Amino acid sequence: MPARSPADADALYEQGRALQQAGDHAGAAALYAQVVELDEAHFRALNNLAVCSIETGDAAAAEPLYRRALEIAPDAAPVLHNLARLLHQSDRFAEAEPLYRTALQHAPGMLEAHFNLGRLLQEAGRPADAEATLREAVELEPDAARAHSFLGDALFHQKRLPEALAAYRRAAELDPTYAVAQFDVGKTLETLKRDDEAVECYRAAVRLDPAAEAPREALVRALETAGRHDDALAELHRWLAERPGDPLAMHLLAALGGAPAPARASDEYVRGTFDRFANDFDQTLTRLHYRAPNLVAALVELAYGKPAGALDVLDAGCGTGLCAPLIKPYARRLVGVDLSEGMLAQAAKRQTYDALLCEELTAHLRTHELAYDLIVSADTFCYLGALEAPLAASFTALRALGLLAFTLERLEAGGSYVLHTGGRYAHSTEYTANAIHNAGFTGITIGEGDLRTEGGRPVMGLLISARKPA
Repeated sequence: MPARSPADADALYEQGRALQQAGDHAGAAALYAQVVELDEAHFRALNNLAVCSIETGDAAAAEPLYRRALEIAPDAAPVLHNLARLLHQSDRFAEAEPLYRTALQHAPGMLEAHFNLGRLLQEAGRPADAEATLREAVELEPDAARAHSFLGDALFHQKRLPEALAAYRRAAELDPTYAVAQFDVGKTLETLKRDDEAVECYRAAVRLDPAAEAPREALVRALETAGRHDDALAELHRWLAERPGDPLAMHLLAALGGAPAPARASDEYVRGTFDRFANDFDQTLTRLHYRAPNLVAALVELAYGKPAGALDVLDAGCGTGLCAPLIKPYARRLVGVDLSEGMLAQAAKRQTYDALLCEELTAHLRTHELAYDLIVSADTFCYLGALEAPLAASFTALRALGLLAFTLERLEAGGSYVLHTGGRYAHSTEYTANAIHNAGFTGITIGEGDLRTEGGRPVMGLLISARKPA
């Protein structure tokens, strides 16, 4: 059989491209691998092989392939962009940013690189830098709806709401089918306290994307905020008529008083809510001046003093892992438990936990008797109304003299607990103290503090610690 030539490599490459464009990434990858065997310097085949590796679930193989391609063609803007995007998605911002910028030096017209660099800067908490990059994208392609939408995000995060509103509206004008733009116009109007106008934008977003839950939820909440309670309930009933038993709609219906409040939020509601917001969760909480992890860490410091790295610790409802860097110094072993796979994926990026488990919290506690010296929980028990079961399970999971430290939202009025329209439960101090005492804990302390800001107002919380007796 005659030796295959560079011409054969080029022919295989084109066949691979055809399969890749048809969606057969595995078949394309096999052909690109043959191209690289024939021509080690075929950087385009290496680049496309990396792309196909990601598409077929082998993202770990992509980075070395991109880097090999850049050794051959260091100025190849598409490869620079693709490697930057891969690093960006792994939160390796410091490595990704210069690659995006180098790609743009070689290809100033690469709109996608402008977009992704802007998103990276936004996610890195640098909205002013993101704005500069996204304004370049708008100048490059003034009729690109996404460019205006992303610019609106950068302006919104700088609290320049009138400018953000104009950018979002321009995106919606350029693409009347762009549901996200309509949603963002509504979000900005609602922030500006123009609730009735926001309602109409949310309605438009729902019409454009009936499967999306975020605009439906926003519509219900905006109607309630506008004082249109009956309209909010009617909207929920329409939602449930289309999707009977939808967990989010059912929870909102209870929160608005249209159905009896459950003793705790359902697993399906919690999982769906946090999976949906996992990617933007930390940024959202930064805007809300979220303090619960720091307040929990202060309770732990008060109880233990200087950390010695000697405790088996559970981060109960760990979310994206905001408590982890604060609590890790106390831990010999740090375990995170959460119902949301999306949140756990974000927590894993911190590389701080010894184990991350996707389990319902009370069930985990019940089945891990005497497993922990310390249990911390920032804003997880507020999705539980009745506290008796989770407190009893926490008592079971703690060793003698173990500490439980957690937050709740404070109920202003009397009673035990109430499901608020925000979807979380608020608890009274008296009910909380009695429930903790009845679970067997001693050394109970209950303080108060601001957990975060919503609507420009602080959300008052209860800051609780208690010991399991010797």
